[in-house]
Amino acid sequence: MKRQIPKTHQALEWIGKGLSAAQAARKMEISESSVYAALRKTKAKDMGCCPTCGHKIRN
Repeated sequence: MKRQIPKTHQALEWIGKGLSAAQAARKMEISESSVYAALRKTKAKDMGCCPTCGHKIRN
């Protein structure tokens, strides 16, 4: 059985290709809020913060 990529991850890929978050959400037929939440979580991880509370993660 082949694993499918979640729609939010696919929307993030579309954002990387130049679409806005709203356009990517419409293209994948999901809510804009889920795309914005995924963006916020990935940015927090990139900065070394907890995606839930925003505190710095110790190494």
